[in-house]
Amino acid sequence: MRKSKKIAAAAMAAVMMCSLWGCGNSGGGAGTETTSGGGAAAETTTAKAEEGGSGSKTKLTMAVWNGNWAEKLEQAQNTFNSQNPDIELDIQMQTGDYSDFLGAKVASDDLPDIYILTPYKQVQAFAEAGRLKDLSNEPFVDKVYENALDASTYNGKVYGYPANFEYLGVFYNKDLFKQAGIESVPTTREEFEACCEKLQAAGINPIAPTYKDSWTLKHLFSALLTPEVQDDIPGFISKLDSGEGSFDVEGIDEVFAFADIMRKYSGGNMMDQDSTSGFNALANGQAAMLLSGEFSQATVAAMDNPPDIGCFAIPVSSDAAKNKLGVDVGIVYVVNEKTSDFGACQKVLEFLSNADDPEGYIAITTARMGDAPPAMPYEGGVACSSSDDYKAYADAGNIVPWVYQQYVNGFDVISGDIFQGYMAGAKDKDTVIKELNENYKNFLEQ
Repeated sequence: MRKSKKIAAAAMAAVMMCSLWGCGNSGGGAGTETTSGGGAAAETTTAKAEEGGSGSKTKLTMAVWNGNWAEKLEQAQNTFNSQNPDIELDIQMQTGDYSDFLGAKVASDDLPDIYILTPYKQVQAFAEAGRLKDLSNEPFVDKVYENALDASTYNGKVYGYPANFEYLGVFYNKDLFKQAGIESVPTTREEFEACCEKLQAAGINPIAPTYKDSWTLKHLFSALLTPEVQDDIPGFISKLDSGEGSFDVEGIDEVFAFADIMRKYSGGNMMDQDSTSGFNALANGQAAMLLSGEFSQATVAAMDNPPDIGCFAIPVSSDAAKNKLGVDVGIVYVVNEKTSDFGACQKVLEFLSNADDPEGYIAITTARMGDAPPAMPYEGGVACSSSDDYKAYADAGNIVPWVYQQYVNGFDVISGDIFQGYMAGAKDKDTVIKELNENYKNFLEQ
């Protein structure tokens, strides 16, 4: 009984990473939509076609949340089905809230064969409830970056395929840096402030703000906090989850010191600027820097003559060695424990994780600037400076995860709302820390 309540709460409370994929917080509801454009009702368990000779196919359903990737998923579905004539994969994009969709499917014990979950807590909750297949022996385990598996591991077993790596950092206009006489990217907080001063002196807006949208600030606060707790993130989260932890960690002063620099160099109307205006400001050269994720680069790519945009780790600390690029898994594909054809599901996992197929899922989902790269070494995708910079950080292991993805379910949204008060000047550091601690405990009690 306790597990059922816990898994339902995890499904309902999860705030999906759709904000990073540009798909909002929507997903599934009563109605469903298949990428093939057909199909009246959604099947959520494996069905074998009636015996009919060579025409029989194994039917699989895969549920994903709503977003701007329908065309890519339809292409991936068609490619898989053409490569596997004995299987009919139906990828169903949920048109309502995906959390509600999962909650309903959990309640009716009618989950799809394959579906996506958010990393860490949601995967762990579903695994604890016995709803996921153990995928520890699947080939993708040896393909992906080792630290990517943390997002889909529970009690030492791998329960999902970590499909992509998304990254948060400082995206910067290389030409504007040159105009301001900046020859190298800053690696410390002091160097970052000096960089802002040079840009402003050259008549260039240093930072493109996005602070009207609090979801961008949950990313920012997490990106600033993680380097300060990177030596023991499990310990930090464990203490928070026990109710004994606090956000008043060693190094928290550096977090707020960096935020102060951002407030100083983001313009007088920074709280009126949302993600759309911020992304556009970087894309059209109105600002030199944007603290965001790779998803923001889709706006840059849409320009007729896109600027050359690079990326560097947010230099929150005075210690350059602590400043690493924030990189973490965006989505995890899992397999229903009750699927009646695990062998067919394994073929889908192979397809999803095949980086060598020029027409496969990875090639399809990384074809445009702003697409998240796979969580494995990969030489494909769109060639651009920001992507090259990401690869350099990833290959060197100079990355840290996003601590917010490991918070108790639902708290990440509130953390952005609270930090928004600091950026607006409505709350001081002590008030923010107090509210973060109190709200985290409140979520633990829900």
